[in-house]
Amino acid sequence: MSDARPTDRRPVILVVEDEPDERYLAAELLEEKGFEVIEAETAERALDILRQRGDGIDVVFSDVRTPGTIGGFELARIIGVTWPRIRLLLTSGDAGDQPSDLRVTATFMPKPWRAPEILTWLEEAAGLREPPAEG
Repeated sequence: MSDARPTDRRPVILVVEDEPDERYLAAELLEEKGFEVIEAETAERALDILRQRGDGIDVVFSDVRTPGTIGGFELARIIGVTWPRIRLLLTSGDAGDQPSDLRVTATFMPKPWRAPEILTWLEEAAGLREPPAEG
């Protein structure tokens, strides 16, 4: 049995970013590429959305530093335990935030990220593109 996604459903990405301009740009870019995008300005809001729609979300793309009581690393830990099938992409512009801080399976890309890199990763994570062959 294949894990391939039905072709009649657009992949859903939850974008978690407190900076409105960055969140808007990411959402616009992803919507242009055929994703359904849900936006959240904090990790707490993202958790509320996941509790309501977690079964329908394919990928979470989150900044590490968001306002509130939890940040991106803690959000990733919660998702890894509660919704383990959801793929995670974390990003940060703070040099102090390092991938070694991750204690769950997630991918880390430093800011400023480049759109082609993000799109490639998200398309692979959402099952729209085959990952490159290892070799």
